[in-house]
Amino acid sequence: MEQTIRLERRFAMIDEWLLDLDISDRAVRLYAVLSRYADNDTHKAYPSRDTLAKRLRCSTKSVDRAAQELVDFGVMTKQQRNNSSIIYTLRVVEGGGHQSPGGSTPVSRGVDTRVDLTIATGLEPSNVEPPNLKQVAKVSKSSDEFDQFWKVYPRGEDKPDARKAFAKALKRVSFDVLLAGAVAHRDDSNRDPQWTKYAHRWLDKDGWNNPLKPAPAVKARKLTNAEEGALLSQKYREEEQLALGEGNPVVAGQLEADAFEWVGGNW
Repeated sequence: MEQTIRLERRFAMIDEWLLDLDISDRAVRLYAVLSRYADNDTHKAYPSRDTLAKRLRCSTKSVDRAAQELVDFGVMTKQQRNNSSIIYTLRVVEGGGHQSPGGSTPVSRGVDTRVDLTIATGLEPSNVEPPNLKQVAKVSKSSDEFDQFWKVYPRGEDKPDARKAFAKALKRVSFDVLLAGAVAHRDDSNRDPQWTKYAHRWLDKDGWNNPLKPAPAVKARKLTNAEEGALLSQKYREEEQLALGEGNPVVAGQLEADAFEWVGGNW
């Protein structure tokens, strides 16, 4: 019995390591869409922002944010051309006898009875490994370090901007120094939560170098009349005990009378 297979499918392939990155769902989808436009040899894609927004069903600003995520993780690069269009160049991982991404997937039209259509092992994830595992590990480490920083920094807003500023800051200072500075800033008794800087501003200004100000001096509270009277009464009682101990009952009696008169408010 003759068997035939009709193929009318188009698809984009995504390397598995990309799915493990700490990026948004939209960034993963953008990568998939760009891979459909990318040239097989140069891996460059030229779709307009409006086209990408339509494919992703979002605004062009959302496209820009998702693209920046991919750039920050080294998944692709962006280049602005003179005509204001953008060239997207995707990082390609080779393995298992194929490349991904790579332009429009070939489509077999009509009847195709080739035997190799049933052989899919060459596309299995187990046969696809990034050629530069150190780079992938570096990206993963950077993501883990940012997560540690984000947990301790006292203002959790504008995370995408903070992530970019964090990556730049690590080129100027070690992670340990940066994290220690963030913890010190969080625990600073002089820090006003209302005026705490956004994380990306703190990072851009090398906030880990800011010296800690001494804790404000605690001003002594003025005692009330009742408290002053109690202290004075205690003082007189101590002097009375001393006088009695020296055998001077006249002085002791006068001190006791003075103390009762003060406590009564008739001083």
